[in-house]
Amino acid sequence: MDATDRLSGFRDELVRRLGAERAELWVGSRAALQLEGQTLQVRCGSEFECAWLRRRLHGTLKEALESALGPNITLRYVVDESTVDTQDAERQPAPQAERGEQQNAAAAEPAAPTHSTERPAAYPSALRHAAPSPVRPERCTFARFVEGESNALAVRSAQTAATHPGRYCPLLIYGPNGVGKTHLLRAIADRARGSHTTLRVTAEQFTGEFLQSLDSRTLPSFRQKFRTLGILLVDDVHFLAGKKATLDEALHTLDTLQQLGRQVVLTADRGPGELKEISPDLASRIAGGLAVAVDPPDFATRAGIVRAMAGRMRIELSDEVIDRIAAGVAGSARLIAGAMNRLLATSQAHKRPIDTLLAEQVVAEFTQQTAPPVKLADIQRAVCEVFGVEPASLKSGSKARVTTQPRMVAMWLARKYTRSALTEIGDYFGRRSHSTVISAQQKVDRLVSDGETIELHSQPVHVEEALRRVESVLRSA
Repeated sequence: MDATDRLSGFRDELVRRLGAERAELWVGSRAALQLEGQTLQVRCGSEFECAWLRRRLHGTLKEALESALGPNITLRYVVDESTVDTQDAERQPAPQAERGEQQNAAAAEPAAPTHSTERPAAYPSALRHAAPSPVRPERCTFARFVEGESNALAVRSAQTAATHPGRYCPLLIYGPNGVGKTHLLRAIADRARGSHTTLRVTAEQFTGEFLQSLDSRTLPSFRQKFRTLGILLVDDVHFLAGKKATLDEALHTLDTLQQLGRQVVLTADRGPGELKEISPDLASRIAGGLAVAVDPPDFATRAGIVRAMAGRMRIELSDEVIDRIAAGVAGSARLIAGAMNRLLATSQAHKRPIDTLLAEQVVAEFTQQTAPPVKLADIQRAVCEVFGVEPASLKSGSKARVTTQPRMVAMWLARKYTRSALTEIGDYFGRRSHSTVISAQQKVDRLVSDGETIELHSQPVHVEEALRRVESVLRSA
């Protein structure tokens, strides 16, 4: 197969993954693809375009490349001004606007009102001609999964299950709702497509098919379907609680596939210890495989999720706006998607650009609607956890900095997150006057605006960062 045929195969794979319209819009009009030996060059008209494609589509391009041409092909981004369309040449950003793009591509992109379909000249053409759209469900792949400290082990284990079935069998991926367990199952199915027979079902679907096979006396066909797979993916296995017959059938299916060296991947909302209450036998088998947790995303991961969603929504967000959303919406990716949709809808409805002011306003409204009511005791608990102080110290008469600073932060948060009166807040934190609460609020506001630091575990930390940490604990409680 010559280079032309190989490159054609890669383009076909890219269209399969992105769709013909998106592949042409995002890649075809702004980049030339050239295959030289074992290197695929993505040739762009400017450093800006290279950085933009690398940031937005590198994972998808890499996966398409490996699928079409094998794992030994290198992907390179090359600046080639001859790839710039004549009609767009005059609209290219000045050289000084492109300088340093690789270090911070997002910072080099100017903000623009998202209610308009027009984009500033510095935006890639794909974004200049694409209207913003809400977050919609898309095909789940590993490239679209935002990896961070909270899920790195789960991602690696899932990738291993897709490429080397049977190495960890069974594999249990567990964690609370909305952290990406189902996304990882679908990503396994996507990665294994074409190389292993794969089936993904929910535990409820497995139960339904099993009961139907019993009722219609087609149990042999049911077993043939599930016990000859290369990879079996079962979502929400905790649904099997109390279903003894279905559990027994699931265990026999697991044993059969394990003996054949095949792969079983399960997800649940609880770990192996708690699964013992559902089935000690299932928990025992999981103990012989691998169980990995997916925790709620930390700040850095949430920021990555916001960036990824902004790309899919075709809107440009500054780093400051991304940080505001990531700091304000703690929890699952579903919550972040809801906040992003609300932000876009508000921007379009009021014809306002998405800046930090609008982001703060929308995020505050969104969290007020979705989060449970915050009590003074919750704030006290979160402040004590982050600052490492005892609850009694916040109510004491001590004027030491190690006590006054956390108390000041607690009062500021009480004003932000509760509807408690000034006197109620003052009484709760040591019978202080309402003027003390007002003074604490004003002082924290001033420290934040001036970029001042506060003492946290004997180390100076920016006040804004300290507040972010407490708010993260507060919302994840």
